[in-house]
Amino acid sequence: MRGTPSPTFPFVPARWSAVQARPPPFALPAAIAFKRIMSDRNEHRAFLNRYYGISRHFYDLTRKYFLFGRDVVVRELLAEHWDSLIEVGVGTGRNLRQLHAARPGALLGGLDASDAMLAHVRARAPWAKLQHGFAEDADLVALLGGQRPERVLFSYCLSMVTDPVAALRNTQRALAPGGKVVVVDFSDLGGLPLLLQRGLRRWLATFHVRPLDGALFTEVGATTRYGFGRYYVIAELGAAKERPFVAPDAEHPGASVPVAPGS
Repeated sequence: MRGTPSPTFPFVPARWSAVQARPPPFALPAAIAFKRIMSDRNEHRAFLNRYYGISRHFYDLTRKYFLFGRDVVVRELLAEHWDSLIEVGVGTGRNLRQLHAARPGALLGGLDASDAMLAHVRARAPWAKLQHGFAEDADLVALLGGQRPERVLFSYCLSMVTDPVAALRNTQRALAPGGKVVVVDFSDLGGLPLLLQRGLRRWLATFHVRPLDGALFTEVGATTRYGFGRYYVIAELGAAKERPFVAPDAEHPGASVPVAPGS
């Protein structure tokens, strides 16, 4: 669930294209859809472990040249007041280590789909609470021992998630009141020359990365800022709003009366 692997690495399963070309799970019967999802996840997990089993040792040295915006987000997070944070797609723990160095008393956690990366970050960040899982349905509250995170960070991870909207919704539901989700990732590249856009998209697709379309953030109600040429996006969104229970109105059949939760 990390950023883009190096194009020189040989282990890119040829069958991945076939996996992505299948009908979406929601178009299938429930039992078949569940098996499809688990099969896709197992293949993706195996790919990540093959790649990151080697590249984790030099990953951070190479990514600073094209994963832009990460340091901006870390600086902005450190300028805010919060005491708990989870990074989804924690990778090598690079961002968590920077946050921990500046705020050692904060409760920090990380989620990743790669066992190899989790083993790596456990050795480098023993103070962090870590868990294997997928962003769409991971229990982020349990990850912090029952505490809701005040901040959740996606750093060049959401573009590798199968269902980004589900991942963001799941994260919003886990947030503490007044909490915030922060995303930095590849954007739609819309401000770049067309040939460069096409080349980047083909290159990123080879490694399971899909640049994020602005419509995604509109759908979830996020605010957005873009880097040069819309190469990257920084997006923010708050916790999910609870919908009040609606009870039937006995005096007016077919109507309903909002009832505050717990009333």
